[in-house]
Amino acid sequence: MVQRLINIKIAKAYRTTSNEALCTLTGVKPIVIQAEEWAKIFNIMRESSKNEKDKDVQVKYWINPANTVRITEYPKDEGIQIYTDGNKNDNFVGACIAIFIKGKLQH
Repeated sequence: MVQRLINIKIAKAYRTTSNEALCTLTGVKPIVIQAEEWAKIFNIMRESSKNEKDKDVQVKYWINPANTVRITEYPKDEGIQIYTDGNKNDNFVGACIAIFIKGKLQH
């Protein structure tokens, strides 16, 4: 209810505008979805602290990706396409790669 009233003021919309439309217009995530995300993150962090899978490691002990990536060479006539993508928002950075050989997804 409070989020809806704030979104109405931000969007300068009518009172009859739906909450979903207001969230879309203002670019604000609905509070219910945000709360679910925070709960999931909290549970993940709580579980990882119990298992101690994620520990703080000094930078000098980080694994270098160049030492862990395998490079495989193929003949030129095999038709290899490689696509990469990356994005960044306020809190996270993501990257992805897709390798197709002869039109079939390999990695």
